[in-house]
Amino acid sequence: MSDAIVIGAGPTGLATAMLLAGAGVGVTVLERDPAGIPDSPESAWDDWERRSVAQFRQVHFLQPTGYSVLVEQLPAVADELRAVGAIQQNTVDLFGSMVPGLERQPGDEVFDTLTTVRRPVIELAFARAAEATGNVDVRRGTVVNALVTGPSAIDGVPHVAGVHLDTGETLLADLVVDASGRRTSVPRLLADVGAREPEESGVEAGFTYNTRFYRGKHPEYLADMLSPLGSISMLTLRGDHDTWGVTIYHAPDDKPLRAVRDPEVFERVVRAHPLHAHWVDGEPITDVASMVSTANNQRAFVVDGVPAATGIVPVGDAWGYTNPSIGRGITLGLMHAVDVVSAISDRLDDPAGIPTAWQEATELRAAPFHEATVAVDLTRGPEVAAARQGLPVPPSDDPVVQIGRALDSARHYDPDVFRSWAEIASMRADPLVVLGRPGVMERVLEVAAANEPYQAPGPSRAELEASVA
Repeated sequence: MSDAIVIGAGPTGLATAMLLAGAGVGVTVLERDPAGIPDSPESAWDDWERRSVAQFRQVHFLQPTGYSVLVEQLPAVADELRAVGAIQQNTVDLFGSMVPGLERQPGDEVFDTLTTVRRPVIELAFARAAEATGNVDVRRGTVVNALVTGPSAIDGVPHVAGVHLDTGETLLADLVVDASGRRTSVPRLLADVGAREPEESGVEAGFTYNTRFYRGKHPEYLADMLSPLGSISMLTLRGDHDTWGVTIYHAPDDKPLRAVRDPEVFERVVRAHPLHAHWVDGEPITDVASMVSTANNQRAFVVDGVPAATGIVPVGDAWGYTNPSIGRGITLGLMHAVDVVSAISDRLDDPAGIPTAWQEATELRAAPFHEATVAVDLTRGPEVAAARQGLPVPPSDDPVVQIGRALDSARHYDPDVFRSWAEIASMRADPLVVLGRPGVMERVLEVAAANEPYQAPGPSRAELEASVA
């Protein structure tokens, strides 16, 4: 009998498995995609197919807090990231020249991270680290098609005691962890055994992502990694082995901007933005990959203290996911995995108590950062809609929106405000915690009021449409 089964071998699933193993739990990881671990970063990039991961060819970023989690909890993964070519960078170092008076200070190492930008290379590092862990057995090409139930631990609530595989094999375990991502089939499998299917609550506020990768000398940052530019946003990320990615976001129903899927149009749009034009000067190594993501979802696994089932818990995107617009997905999954494993790894013999411990762990960091991430999308959406009509940023009576806009502008003018923003952006602390510190809110509002709202230069909406026609 396995002590635990983890469904899904993405970064969150493998992190969960390694954390459980570190707590003395034997773990079997079940991954539906059949391809084995590639032997190099380039073979991972060129040949690895992960059909279950929709964003496998989009850019990815490990926030500084995600890097801290690896250094503190999973140092083998951080070592493997370096081995596959991840580059170390620091937020203050990258943007120091853009903020008057911003210089590196003791303590700014909290803004360090490792970046690879290419998802297959990130997954290679996690897979290698998991493979080297003695009590983690990863089985690829294995599909879970049903759940096994046992005697109930809570009256009226089904208890999951294992899984049935598409091979006909049955695996039993003290705990099943669903880390199979936003497309998880586990809610349906729970319904099949008479459990309450976790209800989904979502917010439709998303974007179409159009990404192209390049190789050459890494471009210099003259603007933010993620720059709002009227009706579009642009994301620029450096990566492993002299690669980088450029992503153009636009509203899913913005028909003129769909033309950026054409590589020539894509580069024309980037070059129309003075602080970003040099990001397409390298050698293109892909065409433009497009993906639409519109929903921000949470699944209510525990309702009024009653779980959908015992013996099983979700982590990461299987519990809740957001649009990848600000690069928090992997870090959010790692934080959730750490908190959940810490809460339940020593109580696998208490299935009735695990759901409560899971809920408390989820509300510790994952839920607040999920909600804060959704708030960013809800703020940006009306701005994009107004820009599409050639209108200025619409005023808002919502204090969350007002403060968010003030912070995003003031960080470009003041080093102290920049560090407060960096804490929030890198997920080191909840926005309410940072802005609630003595004097922080006052300084943000003072700097914002004393300066013009920051806006990176770029074409008008009419000029943008002309460039894609």
